[in-house]
Amino acid sequence: MKFSFLIACLLVCSKSVFAQPSDAKVKSDAVGNGGGIISFKFTKSTGTRQWNSSTGNWEYVRGVQIKRKSDYPGINMIVDEDVVYQYVGNGGYSFWKVRVLSNSYEGIPNPTAKEVNDFISTDWQKFYGFYYGTIVKLHHQPVLADNPEWVWHDINSVEFKMKMKFDHIIRLKGIETVETVWKVRLYRDAPKASWKNMLALRSQEASDSKILGMKNYTVQQMQDFDKQTLEFTMAEQKGNAEVARLNTIINVPDFNNAEEMFKFLHNILRNGDPEKFRAVMLQVLAPGFFVPGSSVQLTPTEERNLADVITAVYNNKATYKQMYCQVPVYKVEKWGNSNTRFDVNIKAAINNCESRYTFDRVVVGYKEGVPLTKLKILTYGIYVRQDNDAIAFINSFSSRKKICPND
Repeated sequence: MKFSFLIACLLVCSKSVFAQPSDAKVKSDAVGNGGGIISFKFTKSTGTRQWNSSTGNWEYVRGVQIKRKSDYPGINMIVDEDVVYQYVGNGGYSFWKVRVLSNSYEGIPNPTAKEVNDFISTDWQKFYGFYYGTIVKLHHQPVLADNPEWVWHDINSVEFKMKMKFDHIIRLKGIETVETVWKVRLYRDAPKASWKNMLALRSQEASDSKILGMKNYTVQQMQDFDKQTLEFTMAEQKGNAEVARLNTIINVPDFNNAEEMFKFLHNILRNGDPEKFRAVMLQVLAPGFFVPGSSVQLTPTEERNLADVITAVYNNKATYKQMYCQVPVYKVEKWGNSNTRFDVNIKAAINNCESRYTFDRVVVGYKEGVPLTKLKILTYGIYVRQDNDAIAFINSFSSRKKICPND
């Protein structure tokens, strides 16, 4: 019995138990071996006893501020931290950990709200991450949290908190309204350099999010919300601005028939430039080339296809103008019994090289219940041979008239 009591006593004593840590004890636990310490002070005259739901135990917390030498000559770091003790019974507490609240470099200011907002707005997709495709309403723009909790990981990288309130899609359910915190970290190459990169993530701490409401919708209703996300609406704004700008470069008329449209396109391909060609294509491509619900956002696949065509036509070893005559040989064929759908094939000035289109009139709206139609491209394939033999053949003629007699 005496032996058991002795073991229990040793176990308790090994935890350095005390009722309330003295100022000297807190300082000792906060600064460790004291290396690099310039100054130390308590942020409050007394500590706080509080319940920690994560550990299921009471803890005693004392706030301190320490000024230390940093790794950078002549620059000091100021650290605000909590020294935390856990309750071990019988009115005693044992040192648990130091919890860093914030730190800063003396003489190196935290970024201003304007600096932060200007930088994160350069790439909203990167800032919002997954939520870029689910947020349908911002109640306010992201702003610094009431307590940003600045933490400088080093002199060129700072972390802080921002707060937001938004509505976002919960798939197969509805729209949730939430107030939450974003943890943001900025990076730069030198203390006086501009910020160049960021890492932004929604905080996973339960205390950082508050659900304010949830509205349920049908599957059909939810489909409409996909056209209200930040991803869609910001891309739509960008697309509309591009189309408005491109429309000042070239006027694209309404075409009466496939032959008119083909000749217009052929002339742009030979004598235009990438911007003019893109401006035309955004006007004449059928709705299926675009993101559903948009007339200015091409699908990612079609965006790549158009970029590949522009490269082949204007920016490769051989150009469309080299391979095709101004007045080419072409054939227009009607689709079966259709009076509106036509295929057009255009032969190049060299064998094994031709381009083709399928045109049709498609519904672009209604007026008094009557369909409004426009002639559009349903499919297209624009081909320019890039092999050395083809280029040598084209370049072998002393005059273009010999290969394009009708030009």
